Amino acid sequence: IFGGMRGLNFISLAIFLVLTTLQEAWSHGDQPLSKIGIHKATVDLNHNAYVKASPSVLGLKEQTTEWVTLEYSSPKPSADDWIGVFSPANFNSSTCPQEKPTVYPPLICSAPIKYQFANYSSPKYKDTGKGYLKLQLINQRSDFSFALFSGGLSNPKLVAVSNQVAFANPNAPVYPRLAQGKQWNEMTVTWTSGYGINEAEAFVEWGPKGGDQARSPAGTLAFNRNTMCGAPARTVGWRDPGFIHTSFLKELWPNAVYTYKLGHKLFNGTYVWSRQYQFRASPYPGQNSLQRVVIFGDMGKDEADGSNEYNNFQRGSLNTTRELIRDLKNIDLVLHIGDICYANGYISQWDQFTAQVEPISSTVPYMIASGNHERDWPGTGSFYGNMDSGGECGVLAETMFYVPAENRAKFWYSTDYGMFRFCIADTEHDWREGTEQYKFIEHCLASVDRQKQPWLIFLAHRVLGYSSGTSYADEGSFGEPMGRESLQKLWQKYKVDIAVYGHVHNYERTCPIYQNICTNEEKHYYKGPLNGTIHVVAGGGGASLTQFTTLQTKWSLFRDYDYGFIKLTAFDHSNLLFEYKKSSDGKVYDSFKISRDYRDILACTVDSCPTSIAVESILGGMRGLNLLSLAIFLVLTTLQEAWSHGDQPLSKIAIHKATVDLNRDAYIKASPTVLGLKEQTTEWVTLEYSSPKPSADDWIGVFSPSNFNASTCPEVNPRVYPPLLCSAPIKYQFANYSIPEYKDTGKGYLKLQLINQRSDFSFALFSGGLSNPKMVAVSNQVAFANPNAPVYPRLAQGKQWNEMTVTWTSGYGINEAGAFVEWGPKGGDQVHSPAGTLTFDRNSMCDAPARTVGWRDPGFIHTSFLKELWPNAVYTYNLGHKLFNGTYVWSQQYQFRASPYPGQNSLQRVVIFGDMGKDEADGSNEYNNFQRGSLNTTRELIRDLKNIDIVFHIGDICYANGYISQWDQFTAQVEPIASTVPYMIASGNHERDWPGTGSFYGNMDSGGECGVLAETMFYVPAENRAKFWYSTDYGMFHFCIADTEHDWREGTEQYKFIEHCLASVDRQKQPWLIFLAHRVLGYSSGISYAVEGSFEEPMGRESLQKLWQKYKVDIAVYGHVHNYERTCPIYQNICTNEEKHYYKGTLNGTIHVVAGGAGASLSPFTTLQTKWSFFRDYDYGFIKLTAFDHSNLLFEYKKSRDGKVYDSFRISRDYRDILACTVDSCPSMTLAS
Repeated sequence: IFGGMRGLNFISLAIFLVLTTLQEAWSHGDQPLSKIGIHKATVDLNHNAYVKASPSVLGLKEQTTEWVTLEYSSPKPSADDWIGVFSPANFNSSTCPQEKPTVYPPLICSAPIKYQFANYSSPKYKDTGKGYLKLQLINQRSDFSFALFSGGLSNPKLVAVSNQVAFANPNAPVYPRLAQGKQWNEMTVTWTSGYGINEAEAFVEWGPKGGDQARSPAGTLAFNRNTMCGAPARTVGWRDPGFIHTSFLKELWPNAVYTYKLGHKLFNGTYVWSRQYQFRASPYPGQNSLQRVVIFGDMGKDEADGSNEYNNFQRGSLNTTRELIRDLKNIDLVLHIGDICYANGYISQWDQFTAQVEPISSTVPYMIASGNHERDWPGTGSFYGNMDSGGECGVLAETMFYVPAENRAKFWYSTDYGMFRFCIADTEHDWREGTEQYKFIEHCLASVDRQKQPWLIFLAHRVLGYSSGTSYADEGSFGEPMGRESLQKLWQKYKVDIAVYGHVHNYERTCPIYQNICTNEEKHYYKGPLNGTIHVVAGGGGASLTQFTTLQTKWSLFRDYDYGFIKLTAFDHSNLLFEYKKSSDGKVYDSFKISRDYRDILACTVDSCPTSIAVESILGGMRGLNLLSLAIFLVLTTLQEAWSHGDQPLSKIAIHKATVDLNRDAYIKASPTVLGLKEQTTEWVTLEYSSPKPSADDWIGVFSPSNFNASTCPEVNPRVYPPLLCSAPIKYQFANYSIPEYKDTGKGYLKLQLINQRSDFSFALFSGGLSNPKMVAVSNQVAFANPNAPVYPRLAQGKQWNEMTVTWTSGYGINEAGAFVEWGPKGGDQVHSPAGTLTFDRNSMCDAPARTVGWRDPGFIHTSFLKELWPNAVYTYNLGHKLFNGTYVWSQQYQFRASPYPGQNSLQRVVIFGDMGKDEADGSNEYNNFQRGSLNTTRELIRDLKNIDIVFHIGDICYANGYISQWDQFTAQVEPIASTVPYMIASGNHERDWPGTGSFYGNMDSGGECGVLAETMFYVPAENRAKFWYSTDYGMFHFCIADTEHDWREGTEQYKFIEHCLASVDRQKQPWLIFLAHRVLGYSSGISYAVEGSFEEPMGRESLQKLWQKYKVDIAVYGHVHNYERTCPIYQNICTNEEKHYYKGTLNGTIHVVAGGAGASLSPFTTLQTKWSFFRDYDYGFIKLTAFDHSNLLFEYKKSRDGKVYDSFRISRDYRDILACTVDSCPSMTLAS
């Protein structure tokens, strides 16, 4: 270090000195065992001295912890005599490692595993020479002996040695530590034993509580003295750690209780077992349920028998442990964020710690972070060059505990628990911008779907945020140097709720803060956006306390110089409780609540939104925009107005203005009253009605739930009377629709189609038209026999090619039933796969109508993952719910064909379209007024379903526009398709866009849904469904699906995804590369694009065309514009191939297709005929791609009205044609002549 300092500049030198100073300041005393000068020990055995230990055999009832009684005597007693516990029992020089053959080894070279002064229990020992002591031993894979020393700790002289004591089976499996796996439905079990791979096979026997048990193998790790980096870990602190086993329990059912036993099958055929334990599996990510998490740092270990000078250093450790055990039934997950046991190189202490926390870690996941006392050692790559790990240099922490890190030597990782996302940093490695860890932290924060996981928590050992600890204050940093300077822009950008640290041994909480400024003046109840991050120091888990500075900073709201821990309780997606509890009594001494909606998370604050929308509510901030930005804004706004595709039919009803004008002579009668008696999910209902004052604008509304009066209205302002009606009907029809004479006779007849939507129905007759409705009569109630039944399955490709996901809707929540899919090869054995369950409430919506008149309970959305499918095999499946009373509810049976292996040479057929929407088969909701082609498209796909393998619906799914009931209507409409082939969707403006919520466009097209419905009702294999870009493979096809409602331009997160997606495909195996997006990022002659002179979405192809060309995208398909258009192969507005119907060899460009005519009202073309526009059709239709093999592709455009082909082309080429260089498609070094 010093030799290299000459080359350091002044800044580097200053940083080095600051870090060194802080390390000295935060050096938390010595490990108690380090006080013993064991290398200086001499032997002074006295035949009149003795130590007797009993019992000599421990654990006869398979206990792993036992008390031993010692009786001892010395003829020359002294106040500083002490008893050392040695294990193995033989601790003489024969056990010393040979270092130099010419140097005699010390007489004793292993520190005791614990010690106690001889007068601890016998105050008169100094006078009588006789003593009595009780010590607690744990099973540590070897025998024990007890030695009496004189001379104190610094100059020990061995006076007497006891008999040996041992556990009946010292090798037994002990101290299980649960941890979350890399998947949400995986639990890992790590334990310690004396059985290596040459003696026995390690495994876990486990299964549902009371159910069948299975066995999962365990991997086995070990390490030796040479793995340690320095003394004492490599010398006096060394003790054989035994064997550390880890087993992975996979495919767990969410929230299910499992039992497990640790097992070893010896090679002689016998078994060794632990006792039985149990745990509860993690909830599905985003699941709405009570979830409780405990967090603390710096706990260490204490000795219950008072040995090792108990209370001298880690005073609060046993209290913290005791309180967690006492409240364990109310804890789901524990996070111990560094400075785990302060072994500091005395390896035996890790066993002691795992024994101490076993009641906790064997029952709930016990996740750790890396601290300075685990990792730091000079010259080993740790960010700090101190000696705090005692030579362990991370090996013990990284081996004794499992964490789902990509590389446990780099101890950063993320883990999900229900509605929580935790990003755990490793402060002992560099975290600054540009480093590997910084990229991980940003990815972890950026990849969470905040609608499903609203509670984003950042954890680290050292205080990277804010602390009033005296040493930080003395330095003037109030935090780890370079901590928040590097990371606070990430915390702010991604809206981290709470950041928790250890290292400083006290408790402190800040206000929500950014750049040292409090962003919210509240102290105990935060409602709405925080606008900053709350920073918490929770380093008081047990080790000696740290003083605060006397300076009271503005941001420090609460300080406590005591031992304690924090607890986070998520009640739902909107409400979180934070509590700080003292270890001394478990009572709450500080707390706050956060209450907010999803729109509060999406809301823009300083430095937290993309630049395209972070302009002070856009309109208010326009003064600061330059002319170019203003022009772009105006173009986007104009296009939004141009592509506003009419109103949702239900929005025409002024339901808030409705009045009640019930007439006793008016009536509606609905029959039948019970539907679905044969388990149908769709039924027709007949209405008969009469009004004494009929009018041409009278109408019938279908309401569900059937009770739709003011009692169901949410309370907004208690001083304002709610409207009489506050829920829009789920559909409507004019009273004269089937009976034109209604206006004259006052009598009508109507048939309406209902689907099972988890509630009952009633029908109301209104006069006054849609704009001024007056309720005249209400019908009897109608309901399905089982309104909660599982319905409308939607298949989707999983994240692996051989995985199929099944999503469906039901009325059964996690507190009523377990959701699953029963599936298997057609005609073969069936298995059950669990399903995760999601839901959301009104508060998840961003605004009206989704939050007001359009709101309807969406029920529960379940997703099951069917894995390890055989390529092309046909599978059958049933949706199932096991009610808690033991009964089952089933759907009908469905079937699907598994995907082909990527690159497989077989017939593969893909249908693509956008903007279909939904229609009503009964003519209600003014059928054909808006989404005219939807039913035709659906009908044609169903008719030809045997010739379709996968469907892509690229945005503008059902045009619910905030009327939530319409999503059920849509999933019912497409069920025959979506239940049979994967139905993959993309995000469109009518799913996502809402002002101030982070969408690229600030319009109101989603009706306040802001993406929640699309992201929940349909599964896609995106890393984060709130960022709806993803890729998927189907045989010889590779699809890259963009999300045009988020920024796609160069430098953005999505741009990087698009490039990676295009670059990562193996074109020899998957020659057909298809780009999909909702808005037209390529070319369109739609009139609104044309009048702007862009012929595309502004900034679309300008950003992406070099990627399409570089990676030789074959076809790019878009929706948004409601017509059909195909271009020539094109690059930079120039046709690269003049052929129109048969492309042989290289395309030299990309063919762009608009296929947005699946159902919604059509969009006209410009009259200008561009050179690149080959075919246009102002009609409804869809496209179909058929790959015959690796060389031949057929493209067809079919009309929805008849399913016939109206445009087509073929591509015929070889692999060398794909490899061939064209303009801007090869590296420059290969283009040199």
